[in-house]
Amino acid sequence: MAGAARPKSDQSLDRDQQILNRLAKIEHKVDSIEQTSAFALRADSERHFGEVKKIFKKSTRRAQVYLAADGSRSVNEIAQHLGMQTPNVSPDLKFLNEEGLLELVGSQGNRDIWAKKPIDRTLRITQFLCSEFKLERNGLKQRSSNKAKKRKGK
Repeated sequence: MAGAARPKSDQSLDRDQQILNRLAKIEHKVDSIEQTSAFALRADSERHFGEVKKIFKKSTRRAQVYLAADGSRSVNEIAQHLGMQTPNVSPDLKFLNEEGLLELVGSQGNRDIWAKKPIDRTLRITQFLCSEFKLERNGLKQRSSNKAKKRKGK
């Protein structure tokens, strides 16, 4: 009975398992490529960070817009969140998109949703901007604690 054919359901199960195994290998390769790219970027991070500094210069507004683009907000919502006018936010979003730092990740009705590209994590741009411009991760200005200042003075 060694030559007996297996039932069709077993064959389709085997084929499905083969497909799943192939997909797992592909996902692993994609992860490996992304990790390799991340390590390569970090190895030359000084040069890349020089470019990041040129992009943001001394523009607190541009840094705020970048930080507020968290993958859940549209142009109007970013402007509202930051207490800015939409015409002031839109050019910065477009510029940051052209520079490769932001991307449109979806549309809901007439809302284009903006988010940071993965290079943000690789180069740690958010951490840099928070420190450089004294901003929270959501783009709002850091609140100084008057109580902490008074305690230091005592």
